[in-house]
Amino acid sequence: MKQALLGVLLVLGGREAAAEMFRCQKADGSVVFQQLECPITELAPPEVPKADAPAATVVAPVPAPPPKAPTPKAFAAPERPLAVPNPVAVAPASSQDDIKPSKRKRDVLELSAQFERCRADAPGFAEKSQEVYAAWRQRHAAVISEYQKQLMAKVRAGRRGDVTLPLSLCTEEWLRGIEPLSRMPDPRYQSVEKTWQMFMGALMTGDRVTALNCLTGRAHARWKARTEAMSDDELRRIGASIRALKVQWGDDYEKEGLVADTDNRVIGIAFRNVNEEWKITEMGGAPAAGLPLQ
Repeated sequence: MKQALLGVLLVLGGREAAAEMFRCQKADGSVVFQQLECPITELAPPEVPKADAPAATVVAPVPAPPPKAPTPKAFAAPERPLAVPNPVAVAPASSQDDIKPSKRKRDVLELSAQFERCRADAPGFAEKSQEVYAAWRQRHAAVISEYQKQLMAKVRAGRRGDVTLPLSLCTEEWLRGIEPLSRMPDPRYQSVEKTWQMFMGALMTGDRVTALNCLTGRAHARWKARTEAMSDDELRRIGASIRALKVQWGDDYEKEGLVADTDNRVIGIAFRNVNEEWKITEMGGAPAAGLPLQ
């Protein structure tokens, strides 16, 4: 039995030995398979020819730049000391109470203070002046509100006797005099020229009421009697004979001028600002003269 197994192994071993192959590379680089071992000369790798080294490049030397001329030093101006400005005192903003009111506003404040004094200290005056007082406060609300502190201070000073706000003025006559100043102004009389146009139009149409509304003072009294005695045609002839009005002087309260008729006869005329309405106070006071008005 052992001899039989040994024989089989020998047969198999011989077949494996006979079947072994070798991979050999020849000198030309080709590969072959053979049963014999590769010769030693074929096992050495072929020599790889060396590449020729590139020719050396000759670099021309770069010429050095010419030396720069020395830069002259700039003249340095001497430093000036910083000037510190002197402190300036700024006046504080003035309040509304420090602003001095205009002449018209001063007149309103004066009459308002007298009104307040009369209503506070004159017996019965507050009751009989209630309607005029309400109209006065409404008409001059802007001025009273703007200078309320000054007004109250003036009233207190008047009650102490420091300023003149006499109780002797607290009469019905004073109240009647201040009543027109409590009315809202009519825009038809807001300038001398508009008042004059209203007066001339009233003469041409025989409107006696409107004509008298353009007048005040002595002019009103004189023309009231004249218009009552004249007919409408006579009033129209007067209006047609007047040619021009020229204002020569004036301020916010009074203005004066000249009126010329168609025969170049000239008379004087004066206007007054009453509660922001310009009214004729004088007419015919100047002597007649030949002075043409353009």
